[in-house]
Amino acid sequence: MHNVYIETYGCWLNKAETEVIKTILRKNGYTIVQDLEDADMVIINTCAVREDVERRMFRRLREIGRKEGKFKVIVAGCLAVVRPASIVKIIPRAVLISPDNIERIMDAIKGGNHLILGASSRCILPDIPSSHRYVVPIASGCLGNCAFCVGKFARPRLKSYPKDVIVDAISRAVERGVREIYLTAQDVAAYGVDIGTNIVELLNDILSRIHGEYIIRLGMMEPSLVLKYLDELVEIYRDPRVYKYLHMPIQSGDDRVLKLMNRKYNTDDIITIVEKFRREFPELNFATDIIVGFPGEDDEAFNNTVRIIEYLKPDKVHFARYALRPFTKAYLMPQVPEYIKKRRSRMLSKVVEKVTLERNMQLVGKCRRAIVSDYGLKENTLICRLLNYKPVVISREPNLSLGDIIDVKILDATPIYLRGKILGS
Repeated sequence: MHNVYIETYGCWLNKAETEVIKTILRKNGYTIVQDLEDADMVIINTCAVREDVERRMFRRLREIGRKEGKFKVIVAGCLAVVRPASIVKIIPRAVLISPDNIERIMDAIKGGNHLILGASSRCILPDIPSSHRYVVPIASGCLGNCAFCVGKFARPRLKSYPKDVIVDAISRAVERGVREIYLTAQDVAAYGVDIGTNIVELLNDILSRIHGEYIIRLGMMEPSLVLKYLDELVEIYRDPRVYKYLHMPIQSGDDRVLKLMNRKYNTDDIITIVEKFRREFPELNFATDIIVGFPGEDDEAFNNTVRIIEYLKPDKVHFARYALRPFTKAYLMPQVPEYIKKRRSRMLSKVVEKVTLERNMQLVGKCRRAIVSDYGLKENTLICRLLNYKPVVISREPNLSLGDIIDVKILDATPIYLRGKILGS
């Protein structure tokens, strides 16, 4: 019996890599099961970016470790590289495999090595799903070396998928009726630099070679690379098959702190990018990330961050208090006291709630086209995505399916999502 149970933590890239693992396992005769009790093998695909997520994963590993005799345990993902000794202490017979080696998952299963490191090729994409959405990993690793990020230790090199492999997979997905294509990576804008191409060439190839009714969502992009390709990206965004969604992390609104973080841009660069996109696409959905309390952030630096949020008015802000991560430069810097980080987080939370609500309220009363994207958290609701990727909660109707394209009227807004109804209902 080869029944495999898989749990995944972390970002869209990790989720996509889990689908790669499933694809390889199925081709080798393994069955993916949904219940731990039905498995004779467990794969935990881990994340190491956040300290709180790390603690949750270790609690889960201890739970699984108590049942270790029942099944083989493989720990994949970033935590396998960052905390190998801690994992093996909890589950002594666990097999660890680094993110750069997911295509060697069968070696981990059959060989039983405790730790599989190094870097293998990137050429296997997930099987085409039967659903309306296809999540496509286009690269692993990045070109940066940020002072706060342990990801560089776990994924030390940029490894891009061949362009033709990506285009061919998306083409087959669209032929089968897939409507949403999510391109994901640690840094989507870094795609291709290691193999003599770039994200602009990839997108132009997809859009020119693949015809049909689909829409692409671009994942997170690092600002200095967005700036490098700014004119070309704006032109690409004009295509109706690209969500008007820009996920670009600011991290801090203070230039001195950005230098301490070893970021490759300044606040003027951020403003230039967002203002150009917003001139062309007034309803652009701009999402960003902020770190509160990074070492060296004083009150003036924090206030600069607040000011840039108030000025740019992002549509969504992911913010978190800085937490120590091993093997990073920031780990050794003088730290901001926790009580100050908490106070600043509360202040920033109020600012974010205000500006995001303002942005969402601008759509109330408007009629827009949308894609039925997910089932809602509440019974009898659906989540649609406008063509700028903003979520709209509507009532579920029997004739609607995921992937359907509909027209909705926006009735109300919260800082996080919109409420609407299908036109004519």
